[in-house]
Amino acid sequence: MYIKLDHHLLTALVERWSPQTNTFHLAVGEMSITLQDVAMIMGLQIDGPPLVGPSVVGLGKRWNSWPDCCNDLLGSHPDPNVLYHDPLNPQVTSRFRMGRESYAELNDIDFWRHVRAYILFIIGCLLLPDTSGSEIHLQYLPLLEDIHLFSTYSIGGAVLAHLYRELTEATKPKRANIAGCVHLLQIWSWERIHVGRPTLHVPYPELLQDCSVGGR
Repeated sequence: MYIKLDHHLLTALVERWSPQTNTFHLAVGEMSITLQDVAMIMGLQIDGPPLVGPSVVGLGKRWNSWPDCCNDLLGSHPDPNVLYHDPLNPQVTSRFRMGRESYAELNDIDFWRHVRAYILFIIGCLLLPDTSGSEIHLQYLPLLEDIHLFSTYSIGGAVLAHLYRELTEATKPKRANIAGCVHLLQIWSWERIHVGRPTLHVPYPELLQDCSVGGR
């Protein structure tokens, strides 16, 4: 389900963030988000290799340019001259379409290209977003060449480190917004701090088995 962001709550947390200690300074003392919180709330892996990789784009390297990397790992671009209509609202149109009605017709190469595109979307829009609101840094794409290897990385550690950095950047006077996994920040606040916490209505508790807190 979609979680509506509480901008007042997030602003209050940013105002209480200390870049020197990476903690929130509250009336009851200091608190901070831990790797255990990331694992419990987001269901992300917190052990394994760090989410870094070698430089593979450039002259004499794995790919000569970023467009070559994109074409290899994500496939060719959709035809820009084809106008697609939203099946739920025909008045909404676009010049490209991600995905298709069925993946059964895809070969292995195209299937994994779709998987990489989806994971890249999740990384850029939820887990490690920047302040652009609509762009995803391609530095993550080469890490997705081998999906099975990517699944061993400590994604949770990268998400937490990125959120720490963005909280520090948000405390600067010239910074007007915040990036990072703000859903993690908000749900953590709901779990740990009673102020601003909504009432959780769960009609069927058994459906929450094996789900992360953020999956509720």
